[in-house]
Amino acid sequence: MTVIEVGARPFYHEFAWAYDALVARPVADECAGIAAWLARRGVGPRAAVLDAGCGTGRYAVELARRGLAVTGIDRSSELLEEARSRVRDAGLPITLLEADLLDLTAAPGGRLHDAIVCRGVLNDVVGAAARAAVLGGLALILRPGGVVWLDVRDWSRTAARKTAEPVTERRVATPRGSLTFRSVTRLDPATRRLLVSERHILTTSAGERVATHEFVMQCWTQDELDAALGTAGFEAIEHADAETGALGAGFEDRLVAAASRGAR
Repeated sequence: MTVIEVGARPFYHEFAWAYDALVARPVADECAGIAAWLARRGVGPRAAVLDAGCGTGRYAVELARRGLAVTGIDRSSELLEEARSRVRDAGLPITLLEADLLDLTAAPGGRLHDAIVCRGVLNDVVGAAARAAVLGGLALILRPGGVVWLDVRDWSRTAARKTAEPVTERRVATPRGSLTFRSVTRLDPATRRLLVSERHILTTSAGERVATHEFVMQCWTQDELDAALGTAGFEAIEHADAETGALGAGFEDRLVAAASRGAR
């Protein structure tokens, strides 16, 4: 058995090829909902949309199928390789670029975007300064009046869920062998942070390969999210009632919001 403690999160790197198998979501349905939100704010077919933190490209492809001109960015080269394969298979004109949300000083692809979709990414951004930098960067690459759609973990609902169910474990059969994923979450209420220990175990005829990783995620409150969006220059903030389940089971512990970039 080979055990490796890695500095980078295996989900995004060594095991990026298994991300979709381990994290199953009704992406087509979710993108239909996102597209409807964007349409209500005047973002329709052929609009330039940035998938910020595109991962394996699932959302980029589904949004492009709805007629949007999509660019996807991610800082993980391994996730982007998975995304490029998906885009090739779909035959869609999606641009994929390696970029870090903490360093958005110019619009990816050289054009301002009509909308940005940031699906489940901002929980990985820890600390007020880093969060301000990311939201400020998103505002920088949107045209005035452009729309950001995002979801983040709500602290109270996530804390309740993780207190009741601190352990997540999944086993999947893959072309590379049997893969087991286990995640254990502890709560830090003082900072609204999740202290997460993850383990991937890939079992093959040659033996086991184990990758372990510990990292921190930080949840949000609605007041914090609204204040951060306002400081970054966003206005007309709208929230979905994710707690009712109307957005689907995957959003029950999330804050879902859309906002428009102000003229300033």
